[in-house]
Amino acid sequence: MYTGDVALKTRVTLEQFLAIPEEKPYRELMDGEVVEKPMAGRRHSVVVTELIWLLRSHLEGNAVGMVDTELRHLDREPEWVFLPDISVTLHSRSRTPAREASGPEEVLPDFAIEVLSPEDRPGRVTRKITHYMDSGVTLLWVVDPDDEQVTVWERGAAPRLAAPGERLTAAPVLPGFSVDLAALFARLHG
Repeated sequence: MYTGDVALKTRVTLEQFLAIPEEKPYRELMDGEVVEKPMAGRRHSVVVTELIWLLRSHLEGNAVGMVDTELRHLDREPEWVFLPDISVTLHSRSRTPAREASGPEEVLPDFAIEVLSPEDRPGRVTRKITHYMDSGVTLLWVVDPDDEQVTVWERGAAPRLAAPGERLTAAPVLPGFSVDLAALFARLHG
């Protein structure tokens, strides 16, 4: 598959990647490889929608940050451009993204959520998790709608698994924010 002069699924420079128009299917740059982000199915969409709603409600109440979905983030050091399904960026004078800016944000999220799709490949998911943790993201949730569980990654800690019956918190990034996993996954069946 080709877009302009750049062959997808081959190695490209950051500048070549940024010259590709932003259009669906969305693409990410991982270690010089252009990767199409899997299209979301219903289960993926339900989980993302519910989490965005919960996060937005929490953030409106205390105004500590902003939540986005599939916002392009740029990490220049390893030349990665990635689109978390959900990203939360805390407000800070030096870190707040410009809402009017075009192109990818160079402010990395404090909290990212990836919701797995059936088309996700384990190797790429592992590479993304490693990148999130190495780039300075404080908290990452990898949500598996099929297995109805969440793997929680925190910088400096071993990953842990959370499942229905647990109330998952986003501390230390978002004190006071939590998700009832049984209620979240029940939305997939209703």
